[in-house]
Order: sequence, then structure tokens, then C-alpha cells
Amino acid sequence: MTGLIRRAIRDVVFGAQDGLVSTLGAVTGIAAGTGDNATTALAGLVVVAVESLSMAAGTYISSKSHGQYLKFLLEEERRQIERDPEGEREEIRTMYAARGFTAAEIEMVEERLMRDKEILLEDMAHKELGIIPAYDENPAHNALFMGISYVLGGAIPSLPYFFLPIKLAMPISLAITALAMLGLGAAKGAAVKTSKLASGFEVLGLGAAAAALGYMIGQAGAAIFGIPVLH
Repeated sequence: MTGLIRRAIRDVVFGAQDGLVSTLGAVTGIAAGTGDNATTALAGLVVVAVESLSMAAGTYISSKSHGQYLKFLLEEERRQIERDPEGEREEIRTMYAARGFTAAEIEMVEERLMRDKEILLEDMAHKELGIIPAYDENPAHNALFMGISYVLGGAIPSLPYFFLPIKLAMPISLAITALAMLGLGAAKGAAVKTSKLASGFEVLGLGAAAAALGYMIGQAGAAIFGIPVLH
């Protein structure tokens, strides 16, 4: 699996799942509350447009901030290596002793690491800070994957309301979104080598909860504001 695909999985799954779940909840609630195709279709369009931009922007900012923070930690560790090499030696001894290395093994590792400051930095960053220095996220790519995935996910529950009468659009929207959720969950399970069935039903369960909540809110809102409800 290439680095780009590996880094994209999180954003693709998150974006598509959020697009499916949140848009399904929104359009189902609005359809139930208004019984109007145009209103529901417009709401779906607005939700997908605004949320995809918001999610992409949030992903860009968070990825960039995370990358900047990791670079700050690496530079701090680099300065510490330059400033206090003996302190680093002591950290190496303590760290490898805790992992069960013998005194002879620790001495060999210590001497090898202290000969190359870049290898020492990589080792200390990984074991002490939990950072992999070679791992470099691309905020623009992350944001793009997130935004596109959200649009594709959100389009599925919205599209039936553009072309079908609302009484037909709602069950079709629910059905095709349920299938998409099962497919997305199964794909996620396959990608991470877990149960495809369990993963599929996990995503479907979230979507069903969102649709049910949206429907109940729509019905309650219609009753409160005196809007004729969908029968």
C-alpha cells in the first residue's frame, strides 16, 4: 500500500461516512417536516456544499497544525541532542534497559546511535516522542480527499429528491444510502483487515440512527410550527 493511499484512507472514510450520515439525517428530517421536494433538495445541496468546504478547511488546518507541532518537537529534540549529548546517552541506556537489553547490547546500541545524530534523532523521536520523522502529511491532499469524499457521500441521499416525488424519494434515498453505507463499511473493513460485515453494519447503524433522529425532529418541528407533515 503506497504512502499516499495509506494517508488518504482516514480522510476518504471519514469524509464519505460523514457525508452519508449527516446528509441522510438532514434531508430525511426536512422531507419529513416539510413534505416538499424543492425544499428538501435545496437543503441537501446546501448541506453538502457547506459541510464539504467546512470539512476540507478543517482538515487542512488541523493537518497543517499537527505537522507544524511535530516539526517543533523534532527541532526541540535535535537541540537537546546538540546541547546535552551525555544526557542523551543516559536516556538511551534507561530506555533500552527497560526493554530488556543486556549491558553489552546497550553499549553497542549507544555507540552506534551516538555516531550518527540523524539516526539518533530518528530513534529518540520514535521511542521517546512517538513520532516517525519520515512521516510527512500533505494538508492540501488531506483536505482534497476529505472534501471530495464528503461530496460523493452526501450526494447519494440527496439525489432522489431532485428527480422523484417526495413519497418515493424518501424510501429510495434511505435504501441506496443504506447500501452505500454497507459498501463503505465493508471496504473499510477490507482495507484494515477486519470483519467486512461488522464494519459495514457499524456504519449502517450510525446512518440509521441519524435518519431516525432526523425524521423525529422533522415530524416534531412540523407539529410545532403547524406545517403539514409527510404521510
